[in-house]
Amino acid sequence: MNNQNHLEIEGIINASFKGAWEKVGGIPLVARNLYYLSKNGIKEITILIPPNKKPPDLKKWAANSKINFIEKEKSLFYYLSQIKSKTLFYIDSSFLFDERIIKKVLYCCPNTIFLKDPSDKNSERLLVALLDKAGVDLWKNNCITELFNKSRILYLDDIDPYSLEMRGEVKPYVVYVHDKKSAKDATWILIKSMQKKVMDLPAEYIDPIFEDYLTALLCNTAITPNMVTLFSLIIALIIAFLFYQGHFIIAAFCTYIVEVLDGVDGKLARTKLEFSRFGEYECLVDYFYENLWYISLGIGLKKLYCKNLPLFLSGIMVTCDTLDNILYTLSMKWFNKNLDLLSSFDMKFRKIAGRRNIYCFMFMIGFCSGYYLQTFIATSVWAFITVAVHTVRLIQHKRKLR
Repeated sequence: MNNQNHLEIEGIINASFKGAWEKVGGIPLVARNLYYLSKNGIKEITILIPPNKKPPDLKKWAANSKINFIEKEKSLFYYLSQIKSKTLFYIDSSFLFDERIIKKVLYCCPNTIFLKDPSDKNSERLLVALLDKAGVDLWKNNCITELFNKSRILYLDDIDPYSLEMRGEVKPYVVYVHDKKSAKDATWILIKSMQKKVMDLPAEYIDPIFEDYLTALLCNTAITPNMVTLFSLIIALIIAFLFYQGHFIIAAFCTYIVEVLDGVDGKLARTKLEFSRFGEYECLVDYFYENLWYISLGIGLKKLYCKNLPLFLSGIMVTCDTLDNILYTLSMKWFNKNLDLLSSFDMKFRKIAGRRNIYCFMFMIGFCSGYYLQTFIATSVWAFITVAVHTVRLIQHKRKLR
């Protein structure tokens, strides 16, 4: 089924259960599912709410989709049969669904149903379904068991675990939410699923410990991802000043705060579904303050050693970082894929390649040992080696296309 056919699909979100209104990742489950349906091209969405419940303001998550609230006072298939479109997409909003499940069902033929596992057939509860009028009539005139028997059933094992956004395999999830405790558990599962793969060693094994707890703490507050980014930028500027003034050790350890916050703002945005144009340019902010660090560090070391070598090293760091960014841009242009994902070697090299997180740990260890200039020399050499490796790898992959 093509995206253009989604214009002919009407969505139904069953938010008549208590769990649909529990907050998972800082927003009600019904809002999250509304966002997913709207994002995937469904323009008309009916939300079934409990009787006597005041329709909430969910426009923030609806984008350009039209929302219609109906109090659920009759059986579910009654409301399904009232849909005017030829095809409807139904979702039970008392569950936290991996977005990949929604996409998978949407791109199937009508009368496709998703169940967590075969035992769900016994519960006679519809979780996610793409139905046409024949499917609805089959359920109405017979029973839901007959609908299961005559439909294509997808299970959790049928969902591709690979996530392009997360750069690797992330286990698909479905979580039933019925109270605050289950909502809290679902939030943790959601946050854990936001961890990107193919990262440098600190970002993969150390940073998530702090990032996940901070994200969980902030997702139920009014703090936005942009606020986290701005706070991170302020700390980054303070670090540059500390390097400039010669406070190398404290500045090096403060870089780890920025490293963690850089992961938090992204996870918080994906968890709370709060995206902005400012967030799209975060990479430019990172480029600015990272290179400001290298320049400030070079000036600070020049004042300490009374030599011009630190300034030369600053130039190497800035040049290598710029060239590396260009190589990553070319990789996306030529292969539509991140440079680190082009082969198993590139994935493994990413773990130790010269990047901010690796440099920060080198600074912390080297500066605490009293080797200020030697450490800066080591990071500069590693930055040069990284660019050389990435250049060779990109040329090799480019030649394979010929």
